[in-house]
Amino acid sequence: MADEYSMIRVDDAEREPSAGSGTMHVDLVDRLGCTEMRPKVWYLSPGDAMSYHRQTEQEELYYVLDGPGRMKIEGELLDVPEGTAVRVPPETSRQVLNDTEGEHVWLVVGAPPTVDDGRPAAVE
Repeated sequence: MADEYSMIRVDDAEREPSAGSGTMHVDLVDRLGCTEMRPKVWYLSPGDAMSYHRQTEQEELYYVLDGPGRMKIEGELLDVPEGTAVRVPPETSRQVLNDTEGEHVWLVVGAPPTVDDGRPAAVE
């Protein structure tokens, strides 16, 4: 139906560690019934980092909900202010990291909804 939708209060959802990096996140795919994208909210504690990786098929959108955030893209370390969105194509190496003293919170959305699409990238 065209009028179907789903909603979740992310702060009330249980966080779980990712299989790859152990970074805490809330996977919104099943909770919202997503079929065309893979949204997750990631919580990076001080010193935490997601794995440095590329995707096989997925384009990814990274949005800083609470930060500022930090990313490494193709070996370049970038400051990403709160409220900023970054699009990364599949073949580009990327990593979200937290080298500050506060928690960073990111919304990351990948599409198409390919499961386990990430591949380790050579550290640059």
